[in-house]
Amino acid sequence: MHRFFASTKNTRAILPGSLRYIRSDVPLRVTEEEKQWLIGHNITTAVDLRTERERAAKPCPLEQDGRFHYLRLPVTGGDVLPESPAEVAQSYINMADGQMEYILETISEAPGNVLFFCTAGKDRTGVVAALLLRRAGCSEEYILQDYLLSGQNLAADLEQYARSNPGVDLAVITPRRETMERFLHSVTL
Repeated sequence: MHRFFASTKNTRAILPGSLRYIRSDVPLRVTEEEKQWLIGHNITTAVDLRTERERAAKPCPLEQDGRFHYLRLPVTGGDVLPESPAEVAQSYINMADGQMEYILETISEAPGNVLFFCTAGKDRTGVVAALLLRRAGCSEEYILQDYLLSGQNLAADLEQYARSNPGVDLAVITPRRETMERFLHSVTL
């Protein structure tokens, strides 16, 4: 499997054998060689799911590169941390609004391959990936495994974040199977 960016931990193609949809944590450092690889594989649309505040704090270098069609499409409520594991699924369900429909249509109708990301690439990006996979006809189990892979890819970072932020519950920020199952069974987008 190709490693898209040396600086990210949660970047991957979500469809088997296809580069149509690439999910990621925010690529904060992208080399010219990595940009050339993206362009060479027609991955020229970048969809940033973060808020304006998040983008300003940690800008993505693709935003200023005219070779990429950079879209700022923040997910509704995506920058709010739920207080308990039980609230995570509801936060995902709340994301499934008109803005999410617009995001899905924009990604689906992009002329080339699409890179989409939020901060860690697990919650907002996970919701978008799950809905794109469902629309592509993937099984629920496939969607769940893709979602859970983010927890594996980010485990050390999530543990460190919880240690550094005593008010943050590791169970809230770690992807859990039941969270995505509840989301998939509750949303029809």
